[in-house]
Parts: sequence; structure tokens; C-alpha cells
Amino acid sequence: MKKTVFAVLLLGFLSTVSSAQARQIIAESRVSDVTVYGDRAMVKRTASVKLEKGENVVVFEGIPLQVSEDTLRAEGRGAANARIEGLAIKTVYLENNSEKWIRDLEIEIQTLERSVKKIDARSSAFVAQKEFVHSIKLGWGERISKELTLGKPGVAELGEANRFVGESVQKLEEGLFDAEAEKKPLLDKIAALKKQLADLGRNSRKEVRTAEVTIDAAAAMKLDLELSYLVSQARWEPTYDIRLSPDGKSAELLYRAVVAQSSGEDWSGVNLSLSTAAPSVGSAPPELQPWNINFPEPVRPAQGRSYKMAMKAVAPAPMALEADSMQAEYGAADSGMLLASHQSSRIIEGQSSVQFTIPKSVDVPADGSRQTSLIAAEKITVKAEFVTVPKLSQAVFLKSEVTNETTYPLLAGVVNVFNDTAYVGKSYLKPVAPGEKFDLFFGNDNNVKVKRSVVKVRKEAGLLAGNSVSWKCTVELENFRKEEIVLSLIDQLPLAGNEEIKVVLRNSDPTATESRNDGRQLWKLNLKPGEKRTVSYQIDVDYPKGKDIVGAE
Repeated sequence: MKKTVFAVLLLGFLSTVSSAQARQIIAESRVSDVTVYGDRAMVKRTASVKLEKGENVVVFEGIPLQVSEDTLRAEGRGAANARIEGLAIKTVYLENNSEKWIRDLEIEIQTLERSVKKIDARSSAFVAQKEFVHSIKLGWGERISKELTLGKPGVAELGEANRFVGESVQKLEEGLFDAEAEKKPLLDKIAALKKQLADLGRNSRKEVRTAEVTIDAAAAMKLDLELSYLVSQARWEPTYDIRLSPDGKSAELLYRAVVAQSSGEDWSGVNLSLSTAAPSVGSAPPELQPWNINFPEPVRPAQGRSYKMAMKAVAPAPMALEADSMQAEYGAADSGMLLASHQSSRIIEGQSSVQFTIPKSVDVPADGSRQTSLIAAEKITVKAEFVTVPKLSQAVFLKSEVTNETTYPLLAGVVNVFNDTAYVGKSYLKPVAPGEKFDLFFGNDNNVKVKRSVVKVRKEAGLLAGNSVSWKCTVELENFRKEEIVLSLIDQLPLAGNEEIKVVLRNSDPTATESRNDGRQLWKLNLKPGEKRTVSYQIDVDYPKGKDIVGAE
């Protein structure tokens, strides 16, 4: 049987014009597919409807208020020729529609408040019992004081009295604690329901939206209709787990997506896709406007002006598209065919973005809660080395140079870092392109030791020489690991804020591997197992006689 796919229509191009003979059909639709971007989502609803010959108006109810009307589109597939003639979205205000909801909320609040009162009554009983036990304790104290002078009571009686008071107080305190713990979620629920009740009281008219698709069918037929639209208040962001292997040569990368939305409609059992595209940025680069520079004009006194209001011409509605431009023919196809499921996310690469398809259906409620889905699990190679900044910390940190060996970019996000089974902490990953390298730190390693000592020498100006300050630094490094390591030692020189101040690194042993413009000095060393190395250097700062410097403390 030949099937027809109907062309997609933009909301702004056509408006629904229903004749008196048009048959209205309320579609029983569901959200089937969602593509989430960084700050919005494209939602697809599907419905199967039975059309009569002639004009039919298919109504999709429950369209969220956050819908972007310009993005509303419809597409259908059926067994006969038909034409989508119009597509429109309507806003309806329902009067007094919330009365039953208000009554239900009031009943639920009253039920919860009764439960709270029962808990309060139980707590009051506990308090009374506690006071009674306290009075017994006081009474026993007076009695014991008197009887002790007479050689009474006995040890057994004292122990029994002490045990009775202690156990009673403990049970009563536990009862009070449990009562408060039981009451707290009830009070939270009551507060939330009262807020809903207040919101309903402020909004006696409930605003809802519907989408209407006008279809002219050549014959009675069944139509599979898809309605898609863009909504705001939806987002996804990446998060990562990186676990370094025990040998430090590879790492496991878990790429996850955290999805949240409050668009006004729940996404239940949907096919979820995540896109790296950014619709908010636009599809083309911004254009530069002329940059004018001129002399300032003298300020002129303000003069009154009269303005004449001009009428705005109303643009005529665009003409309906012809049937030939609206339809595309399909060859014979087997019905009921489903796409095979995947065990891992399917990755679709475009020219400028990537789309991840989650293999299983997903539930994302509209309450803003965060739902996590696995995008990919990859094994990546790493190049490990050690880094120390002994001026700030007497510790040596394990750093790995990681290469993004996947075919897709790693977006900016939080990274949970593990060194084998040990959780190291959180880091933040900047955007990484496929094939690009980035650094990750896996915590400090106690098997590599560092110790830095400094002797500061200040020389006052003589007859011919100026002032100077020197720092004589010695750094001791020792490798207790069983393998040779590469270690980067980082220190810094002060930056002179005046050309009369001279900063020099002298007597460096060994010579610094790299000297950077920001003053940082890098020594890259290879340490064999059990090897101990010493790095020494002197930092000299010379400045003119009769002047003081700041920052040399």
C-alpha cells in the first residue's frame, strides 16, 4: 500500500480556517521523542487519528505555555492522499476549573494537619511522662539522702532505681525525637499544598493551550500525526567520572548527562536525545556595524517635538500551499517495523554538532528534578607524570595528560576523579575537541617526597652598589616508588614592576628546563626508583640605593 508523508508547516505561515463542515477530532497524543539542547528542548508528540473525507481539525490538548510558537510543525503519514491546510495554536482560559482541585487540596491539608495534631498529642504525653520520671528522680534523691544516714538503701535497690530512671528517660527522648522526625515531612507537605492553594486562589482563570491541525483528506483514512515544538526551561549538562588504572597507563571515562526540565509537561517513557547544538547562538555569525568616531557635538537645548501616530498595515495572510508542494510519495513499506535497540548511546555527528541518543526510554518529570543518563563509557590512554609546587605545598601530585580519543567533543562540566578505587575529588573540564589533549590531577602521592628550604639574605647599599635581596632555595626530592617517574618542579621569580628593579635567577643546579613570562620556572626531572635529587637555585633582586621595595617580605 502506498503511504504519504505530509510536508512540515511553520506556524507563522498558515492559520487554521475551519469551515462549518469541518470535523473536530481530539487527539489522544503522547510525548514520544525529545531532543534536549543546552537551554531548551524540541518535543515531538504523536497520535493516531481517524479522518473523514473532507476537512478535519485535529486538536492537541495540553500544549505547554512555554512553547515557542514559531517552531510549531506538523507531519503525518497515512494510507491515502491528504493535505495539511493549516496549523495554529490557541490559548483558552478555563473559568472555575479549579474548584474541585481546591476542595481536594483543602481535604488533603486537613488530613495532614490531623496527623500532625496526633503526633503533637503523642509528644505531649512523652513530655508529661518525662516530667513524671524527673519527679521520681528527685524523690529518690531525697529519700536516698535520708536513708544513706541509716545505712540504707542497698546496692541492688540503688542500681534498680538508677536503671529505671535511665531507661525511662532514654525511651522518652527517643520517642520525642521520632515524633519530630515523623512530623517534619508532614509539615513540609502542608506548606507545599498551601502554596498550591494560594496560587490557585490568585489564578481563578487557568490558561491552557491547544494546537489545531487542519487536514483535508481525499478519503476516510487513518493518519499517524506528529506534532513538534520547541520549549524553554529545559536543559542538559555533562558530568564525568574518570578512573585511573592501577598502572597509571589508562583510564576509564564515563560520560553522563544530567537532564532537568520544568516546561509544564512530563516526559514519560520518551526517546531522549541530547544535542551539542546551541540554537540560542543562532545559525550565522553576527554582523559588525559601522564604528563611527567623531568630535563631540555641543549640547543643544531640548526642543519639543510633535509626533503623529501612524497606522500599521496588516500584512495579508500567506496563501495556502498547493497539494503538489505539500506532499511526498513513499514506496511500499512494511507496517509495524521498529528500530533495533542499542546497548550504548547512538552518536550522530553533524557538521557543527553532535547528537547522543539514549538507548532506553527515559522519564523526565516537569518538576525540575535532575535525571542522569549514561552517554558513553570509554577507555582512554594517559601519560602520567608528577608535579610539585613546594613553595605552596610540600606535596607531590600525580598528573595525567589525557587525550580525547573519542569522535565527539567533551563539553565543559564537572569531573569526579578516582585514582583506582580512591575518590580524589572534583575537577572542572573545559571543552575538549576530539584528539585534543587535556590535563587531569589524581591527588597527591605519598611515595614521592619533597622538602623546600629557603635562606633569605638582604644587603644594604654600599658606596658603589645598590640594595639587594636574595633567596637561596634548596629543594630535596626522593622517589620511593618502584618505577622511574617524571617529575615537574615549579617555582617562581618575582615580577619587577619598575625597570630599575632587576630580578635574576642564579646558580641554578640543574638549569631550569623552562622559564615563562609570568615568572614561573620549571625543572623537569627523571627520578629512578629510590633516587634522591637536590635542586638548588638563588633568586636575586637588585634595586637602587635609597629606595624601598614592596612584595619582598
